Amino acid sequence: MRIARIAALALLVARTSSATAQQAAAHVPNADFVVKTVPLHHLSSAEAMRLLQPYVQTPGGGVFEISPNVRAVTIREIPKIYADMMAVLGQYDREPMSVTLTFQLVAADNSNTRDPAVAGIDSLLRGVLKYSGYRLLGTAVATASEHGMVQQSLSADGEILTLNVDVSDLRVDGNDASVHLNVDLRRSVTATQPGRPFAPNVLGTGVTVPMGQTVVLGTAASSLATQRALILTVRPQLATAGKR
Repeated sequence: MRIARIAALALLVARTSSATAQQAAAHVPNADFVVKTVPLHHLSSAEAMRLLQPYVQTPGGGVFEISPNVRAVTIREIPKIYADMMAVLGQYDREPMSVTLTFQLVAADNSNTRDPAVAGIDSLLRGVLKYSGYRLLGTAVATASEHGMVQQSLSADGEILTLNVDVSDLRVDGNDASVHLNVDLRRSVTATQPGRPFAPNVLGTGVTVPMGQTVVLGTAASSLATQRALILTVRPQLATAGKR
């Protein structure tokens, strides 16, 4: 008898859930759906489905794979959500982009120095930092693809520093054009000198930088015995426009 009651209760829950789903679907008439098969240029159909599936909100809507061998997906959604999905595809279904990164390593102290080599960012540095003197130590220019990594060397008065940069989330449209960088600057372990405090990590940070703007990534004391600091700046520029 108990088993029969449990079975009856389960059947009632199932019927109630089915009725609720049907009622919810009834609020979105079939005529309100946009149903289109969208060709893909760079994403696979499986990648596009993983990308778009979280945007599905309407009962009866969805993203459907035609075939693993066909670079296209079929979208069934109300117009607003369909438009959102197409915007997402426009952002991600494209050729990987490249960005040119210009790094400057600057020495900062209280010498009141004004180096013409950093005249373009002198006011920026003085606006965000407390030092009165700025001098360019080195420049590195690298081109990196989206989701790529670059490594460069920078000289700080004869000391060689290694710069590692991971590039991700490259956006190219309008006012949102930007790139996310994970930056790591460190000294060589061989630079250790007896009796001198040594820290191989100069700075490490993750930051989203607007395209075409110069940003101060960070500062670090060059040594505990001096009042000088090392400053790293970056300016990203789009290197390739990509194809859709």
